[in-house]
This record gives sequence, C-alpha cells and structure tokens, in this order.
Amino acid sequence: MFNFLSLYHRIIVLTLLILITLSCWVYTVIGFGMTMSAWEMTLINLNIKEFSNSMKITNSHYYASNFNEIIFIFLMWFFMMIAMMLPTAIPFIMMFDKISDQRKKQKYSYALTVIFFLSYMLVWGLFSLCTAIIHFFLQKNNILNPTTLSVSYLIGGLLFIFSGIYQMTPLKETCLRYCRNPIEFLSTKKVFYNSGAFYIGLKHGLFCVGCCWILMLLLFYSGIMNIFWIVGLSLYAIIEKFLFFGKKINLFTGLILILFGLRIILINL
Repeated sequence: MFNFLSLYHRIIVLTLLILITLSCWVYTVIGFGMTMSAWEMTLINLNIKEFSNSMKITNSHYYASNFNEIIFIFLMWFFMMIAMMLPTAIPFIMMFDKISDQRKKQKYSYALTVIFFLSYMLVWGLFSLCTAIIHFFLQKNNILNPTTLSVSYLIGGLLFIFSGIYQMTPLKETCLRYCRNPIEFLSTKKVFYNSGAFYIGLKHGLFCVGCCWILMLLLFYSGIMNIFWIVGLSLYAIIEKFLFFGKKINLFTGLILILFGLRIILINL
C-alpha cells in the first residue's frame, strides 16, 4: 500500500533543502552587508567601463575595516559555498532521510536527518572560515584588488595550474568516488544513531570539500563575487558528480585548467 505520509514527509524535507539553497543564492547575489551586490561586482569584473567608473570603490579597506565586516566576509563565503554545494548533496540527504524514516516506522534505531545535514554544513562552515581568513590576509597585504576582489595574473595562473594538477591526483579521484556512491556510507547500522549520523555527515562533507576546495579558490582570480563564475563552478560540480564517471573527466578538466593557467601567466609577462 502506498504510504502518503512518507511521501509527504520527503516532500517537506526536499522543499526545505531547496528553500535553503535558494535563500543562500539570494544572499549571495544581493550581497547583504556588502558595499556592492554580486551582480554589481560582476559587472566591474567584466570591465564594463561606464559601470566601473560610476561604482569604483574608493575605500582601500573595503571589507576588513572592523570586526563586523570580517563577519560578513565569512557569511559571504559560507552562504556562497552552501548555495553552490548543497544541490550536489541533496540526493544523499534524501536517501538518508528515506532509509531513516523507514527504520523509524519499523521500530529500528534511526537518526534525525537534521543531524546529518548540520554536520555536513559544519564542514563547509569550517572551509568558509579558512577562505575568509585567506581573504582577510590577502586584502590586508594588498594582494587582493579592493575593486575587483581578485588576485594578480601570476597568482591566478598558478591557482589554475595547481587546480589542474589536483584534478588528476588519486586524492581527487577518491573523494569524488565517495561523493558519487553515498550508499557506501550507509552500509553500517551505526549511522542510524545520532552520533553516527553526525560522523557520516562530517565524512561526506570532508569528501565534498576534498573534491572542490581548490576549484573554489579560483574565485580569488575571477573576482570573489563574480556571479558567472559562481554559477559555472556550481554547474561543474553537479556535472562532475552526476553526469560523468571515471577518470576521463578529471584528466580532461585538469589539462584544460593547466593550459589556461599557463596562458594567463604567459600573456601577462
């Protein structure tokens, strides 16, 4: 017999995940607490001169002038990471929720989906804290352009080269394999206790970060709030995880990134 209550439950969970994702996208695009929205910053990075001249930032301490603004740097990175990466985790979260709900109905041990979700978010929060510290350091030492929020061509080119090399490493392949096959995480009954769910959420988050961390750092070259790069990296993460399997896509994108990095450096010598 078809269980409408279970369907209703999963629809609610999926709706909440979609709403969280959309809220993070809205925060990222509008740029709450920032001097400019992501769209305005994107136009500057596209070198639309009329707009750039009218919106040029005159404050050299754009973000890092006080503690509150440092907090906003972290929030910008955190909500941006959740907007980009939560869609790739939704199938796993829904799978976990379905199995846990079935175990609950059958009087077996089960874990709350929110525990798994929060531990996954915690990992990206820690990554966002690290990137916010890097952001602050680069800006404090005048390495990050205060107008475009981007680094020099040399640093950007090296980021692309290192990113391309990392794409072809065994570590990247291992992280991606676990992200693509979440059922391996659910092979033990211990996951269906709250402590186990928290641990598995952390583990899945670490593998997700392991897949994409250096790709996210490419935003330091494109302009941290460049909306086209944010969308592009989000789509790539989805394509890499769900549409292509095997090592070929990693080798292909790795070579493209390396060549693009070399081109950036050579044409700007």
